Amino acid sequence: MQDVMVPCKKCGNKVPASSLKQDIDERMVICPDCIKNKGIHKEIKEEVFRKKEENRIVEEEKPAKIAHKCTSCGYKFKIDIETKKPKNCPYCNARVMSF
Repeated sequence: MQDVMVPCKKCGNKVPASSLKQDIDERMVICPDCIKNKGIHKEIKEEVFRKKEENRIVEEEKPAKIAHKCTSCGYKFKIDIETKKPKNCPYCNARVMSF
């Protein structure tokens, strides 16, 4: 008896009907290649998520800055609270007295 060739619901490739598997996540019947690729995509997603978390941690470690408006020219810029830099306005070079 010859197995009937049917298209995979996800990728459209024709595969024997007996090789199709029900995938709970996709909620459809898919071919073995799609199941194999699903694992690869899951690993990639986890790696991307891990990198985003690492970037978020790095961003949280950045020193806090406050907005400041130059009293001489009105230019708006940010000053680091810890280092109190920049000491001068980046636009007109006027000294920052207080913030």
